[in-house]
Amino acid sequence: MNKTKKIEELSLVDRLVGLLRDAIINGEIEPGAHIGIKNISDAYGVSMIPVREALARLLASRLVRVENNRGYFVADRPTPDKFRQFIEARELFECSVIGMGFDNATPADIKKLRGLNEKMGKVAASQRKDRMVKWSALNVEFHQVLVGLAHNSYLSNQYADLSFGNMHFQLVRSLPKEFTSLEQLVGEHDQMIEALEAGDRDRFFVVLSAHIRNIMIEE
Repeated sequence: MNKTKKIEELSLVDRLVGLLRDAIINGEIEPGAHIGIKNISDAYGVSMIPVREALARLLASRLVRVENNRGYFVADRPTPDKFRQFIEARELFECSVIGMGFDNATPADIKKLRGLNEKMGKVAASQRKDRMVKWSALNVEFHQVLVGLAHNSYLSNQYADLSFGNMHFQLVRSLPKEFTSLEQLVGEHDQMIEALEAGDRDRFFVVLSAHIRNIMIEE
C-alpha cells in the first residue's frame, strides 16, 4: 500500500469529521435529518469511502445514529439524564486513567497543556460565533493529553471510542446558550496544570472532578 496515500486518506477523514461535526453542532443539519453518503461525497468532491469512515467516527461520538437499511441520521440532542450519566462515566474513567499516569508527566507534557490552555483562553475571550466549537475541540485535545499520561494506547483509544472527550460537543447541542463561563473552565485547567507540575495529586483530582461536574445540565 502507498503510505503517502494512506496518510492523505486519514487526513481527509479527519477534515470530514470536523466539517460534519460543526455542521451538526451549528444546526446546519437538524436533529433527525438523514445524512446521505452520496450527497456528502458530491458536496465535498470526495469518494464515498472517507465519508463512510467519517460517519462511523461521528457514530462513536453519538452525534449521528444509524438505522438498518436506512443509513445515517443526525442524533437527537441528549436529555439531561443521559448527559448526567455521560458525565459520571467520564469522571470515573478519566480520574482512574490519569491517576495511573499522574507521575509520568514531563516538562514537555506541562508545556503542551499550557499551550493548549492559552489557546482556549484566547478563544474564550473572543466574540466569534463558533467559539464553543473551537474551544471544545481544544478541550478534547487537552484532556486527551492528560489521559495519555498513562502511556496505555488501549486506554487512550477507549477514551476516544467512548467519546468522553466529546461531551462538550454534545453540550453545545443541548443548550440554547453558553452553559458556563469558559474563562472559569480555563482557570480550572490552570489549577490542574499547576497541581500536576507540583506533583500535588490530591489537589489535582479535587479540581478535575469539580471541573467535569461543572457542566452538569439541570433538569
